[in-house]
Amino acid sequence: MPGYLWSLKPMLFSQRYFRPIEQNKLVVEIPEAARRKLWAWLQANNSSLHIQRDPNDRWISQSSILEEVESELLVEHGWDRLPVSRSQSERPGELRLLVQHGNATWVFDTIELASRQMDDSDKEALRQKVNQIFELHDCPWRLSDGEFFKLDGDFIGARLATTAHDALTANRFAGAGDEFAKARQYLGAGDVREAIFYSGHSFESVMKVLTGLDHANGDKLIKELAQQGFFDDLPEAVRNGFTDQVLKALPFLRNKLGGHGQGAAVVNIPTVYGDLAIQIAAAFHNFLISKHLERSPPPPPEPLREPAARELADEIPF
Repeated sequence: MPGYLWSLKPMLFSQRYFRPIEQNKLVVEIPEAARRKLWAWLQANNSSLHIQRDPNDRWISQSSILEEVESELLVEHGWDRLPVSRSQSERPGELRLLVQHGNATWVFDTIELASRQMDDSDKEALRQKVNQIFELHDCPWRLSDGEFFKLDGDFIGARLATTAHDALTANRFAGAGDEFAKARQYLGAGDVREAIFYSGHSFESVMKVLTGLDHANGDKLIKELAQQGFFDDLPEAVRNGFTDQVLKALPFLRNKLGGHGQGAAVVNIPTVYGDLAIQIAAAFHNFLISKHLERSPPPPPEPLREPAARELADEIPF
């Protein structure tokens, strides 16, 4: 693994949301009980690391996830030491104080950095645990793809958005997943117009994958889905109404309120319309991916091979 200074890293939470945080448009709070649980989980899963910091040198450094996280925090923020009260700490222990008592945005930075140091299975375990803790403590943030996003306060809406993003990434709709993530990120930063735009864009990207049409607008894509039989399980008399009155709701929001093409009279869009666009996109994503899996189910897992008689005979009894 190359050292931190040798590779370009994506921005951390506090960097992505720097302006709205600085302007007090985005306030992040983490309950004390949640902080304790987050630190306990991070500490319990602080795996050791073997790092080649210089690609031109074969020397391997012995480290750990939390040691690397602390080092990277210092570099990213330009700190000489972590911003915690020395009167409360005896080194080493400053990272614990940062997570348990420090600025909440730095806690998110810490978790995102820890996620980058983990392999895929540990990263998924971290995502599930963090989201479980935040759900339990009514904290409106979720971790997805190693980054935090603010979700609406409604439990069903939050769960729907998270489920949709997981479905996109699990089923290889990478472009749509990136656009949906951007929509949630823009909404968290207070840019409702861009949130609506990318929600609509992600919906179109899913339809492009399903139909095979790379250069078509929303109306054409919806019609193509119908022509390819995606809605043949509906009575023929209601199919046109379903495509026109249901599936065109999100393209309407994007065209009228989204990032491009809105009239000069549209100045400020209330946040609830960004929430609405994201939740509609989430519902449509889950619906279309379910239809896709019905039509093209994944292959069944290969059955476990029974050991041959000779293999059983060769086993050493204990």
